[in-house]
Amino acid sequence: MKLVKYLLYIIFLVVSLIFIINLMEENNESFIRDTFYKTNISKYSSNLSDSSDYTIDQVMVKIPFTDPDSSGIKVWIFFLAVLTCGVILGFFIALVQIISQKREIIYQRSKLKKMQSELDTLRNQNIDEDLVLSDELVDENESESLVQ
Repeated sequence: MKLVKYLLYIIFLVVSLIFIINLMEENNESFIRDTFYKTNISKYSSNLSDSSDYTIDQVMVKIPFTDPDSSGIKVWIFFLAVLTCGVILGFFIALVQIISQKREIIYQRSKLKKMQSELDTLRNQNIDEDLVLSDELVDENESESLVQ
């Protein structure tokens, strides 16, 4: 079970790295510059005339593996989505850890109960069970005759 869990973590890490690399490639400097020039802030910060036919209120971020013709989503929505995914993922990882720890505790408790019952059984056993005690005294003459 631990091996499967670690393999899933490694797969998730690799997929995350691929996503981050594609995110960096799609949001290169020219895309960020173009989206910035479409904002109202760029009109006030520079004397450049607005060459685009529409304006946006914030800089946009392109998401990998989506429609390549899309203009992207707002940065604050992207960060909120990443934060939400991180919290949900952290919750599920913690849940898996809690469940595995609970299972281990249950296993250890059952093993402890079994050992305790075995110890009680050994403790309650009579040690002198195989000994046969007799109250009769044997005379020396009789014992010598028995030996011969």
